[in-house]
Amino acid sequence: MSRQPDGDRSRGGNRAAQPGETAPPPGRWLLSTVLQTVVAVVGLAVVLYALSRAFGIDLLGMTAAALATQTGQWIAIAVAALIAMSAAMRAVRSVRAP
Repeated sequence: MSRQPDGDRSRGGNRAAQPGETAPPPGRWLLSTVLQTVVAVVGLAVVLYALSRAFGIDLLGMTAAALATQTGQWIAIAVAALIAMSAAMRAVRSVRAP
């Protein structure tokens, strides 16, 4: 494990905040957010499938039925908005100068 210099201990060691370094390309944070979202959705589906098989309950079907309702659709929209806000906050953090 490498040791960080004393001046690089603030807020997780943001590499773009160091003097002389440029911010990462704008597409990097977007790609990272998309990949993390896809991995989380696939992971949730696998967990629901495994629990369905273990307990004999159709959890994937119940989830699909819940998302088919109007309330479920609004919840899905709210989750998509949270993901978009998270991506925007990452973009602002990577663009903002120290």
